[in-house]
Amino acid sequence: MVAALFLNLFFVLTDPNVAGKIEKNYSALIDAAVQKYPYFNSEGSKRHINPALVMAVIYQESGGNPEAKSAAGAYGLMQIMPKTAALLGCDYGSLGSPEHSINCGVKFLAALLSYNRGDLVKSLSGYNGGTYSTESSPTADSGLLAGRIYDNPETKKYVVSVLKLYELFEKRNNSRK
Repeated sequence: MVAALFLNLFFVLTDPNVAGKIEKNYSALIDAAVQKYPYFNSEGSKRHINPALVMAVIYQESGGNPEAKSAAGAYGLMQIMPKTAALLGCDYGSLGSPEHSINCGVKFLAALLSYNRGDLVKSLSGYNGGTYSTESSPTADSGLLAGRIYDNPETKKYVVSVLKLYELFEKRNNSRK
């Protein structure tokens, strides 16, 4: 199962125009937000989210459309649900603002990364499937991903897709240096 899940990494399609738009339009806002909202890893060290990860989440969640709204009610660049926005102290109605959406989404990612002690896979699973989804219905009891991904096909695909996009944005950023 793990091999099949990660095999999907190679089939994530990206539109370079969308990726470029995200980088051009939102890099400064992302850089500011990741400095504002650090997380704590398993050693208790303060870390900052890699901006390439935030770009990957934006690409996956909204395709860079600040006014994106899902049928379930997630809104903005980083597709924050109304209850999540309230828990984070974010104004749900203002999530169409790129700055507000990025700040709220990075705050959420940082909270998940701190809660999961820096475990990126488990944190991305929580971002998509719900904060405590891996505790309520985790994957199998053994193997690399055991207990780290919500046992839901959509969430599994989401995690794989965001990880691949993260890798692609990181490569794009490194090639510009």
